[in-house]
Amino acid sequence: MRIFVIGSFVVACSVKVARLPRAGESLNADAFVAEPGGKGFNLALAAHRLGATIDGVFRIGNDPFAAVAVSAFEGAGLATDMLLTRTGSTGAGIGFVDQAGENCLAVSLGANRQLAAEDVEPARVGDCDLVMATFESPDAPIAAAFAAARARGVRTLLNPSPSRPIAPRVLADTSILIVNRVEAVDLGIDIADESTVHRLMRAGPEIVVVTLGEDGALAFSRSEPPRRQAAVPVTAVDTIGAGDAFSAGFAVSLLQGRPITESLARAAACGAVTAARFGAFDAFPTAADLECFFKASEV
Repeated sequence: MRIFVIGSFVVACSVKVARLPRAGESLNADAFVAEPGGKGFNLALAAHRLGATIDGVFRIGNDPFAAVAVSAFEGAGLATDMLLTRTGSTGAGIGFVDQAGENCLAVSLGANRQLAAEDVEPARVGDCDLVMATFESPDAPIAAAFAAARARGVRTLLNPSPSRPIAPRVLADTSILIVNRVEAVDLGIDIADESTVHRLMRAGPEIVVVTLGEDGALAFSRSEPPRRQAAVPVTAVDTIGAGDAFSAGFAVSLLQGRPITESLARAAACGAVTAARFGAFDAFPTAADLECFFKASEV
């Protein structure tokens, strides 16, 4: 399994608080973590831990945080030649996490905004089995990578988060679309009306997955009836990164040849394991962690 990631990298700071703050309020924090993050990096790391070989392209700045990116890639066993340096700041963000694991985030994307179509090498894309992207990257490199992938018969996966309109050319080259409940509404999807999903699928995607938090997830396919996955019971500690773990788990499972129903279950388990741990970098499960989780669930 070889996956190409249109990446984003952010130095992510998180604080654990009793409740999310109100405007102008200062709170005491119970815990603090500063770690490598960004949705693109999270996808790459989570898929790598599940056994995928990762290629891709990421932009970082020339500030002190750039060294964090290099160290993170080396520590995770990811090739540092995926990192391209530009003058300016590396992406950084902060998140507040309450006792129920709910969060609010603010991210300064910095050098991630400078990722360009010219940074994507079609030959490298064509050597992969899947291309993944999120909306922490600009449209141009996503469009270039997806077009190169589809021209070579390679599938693509888009998680359009943070939410913005999806360019028609990007949607047309998207094989798998994974959105949460809010993003689904932004795209005109009403999960109670299957026709709204199929209207979107006619514009490109073959599979659309809508994650619904405590209500689980729904998967729609051109060739199969809708599949529902119940939420996996877990005591949530920190939901930051759980959605990225879900997307990576679903992608890797499909690449392993698993059916959509099983891929949904494994994706949900990846999200649950991640949500049960504070932070994201050390929270994503390995393939062995996932099997242990399923065995424990059977007891």
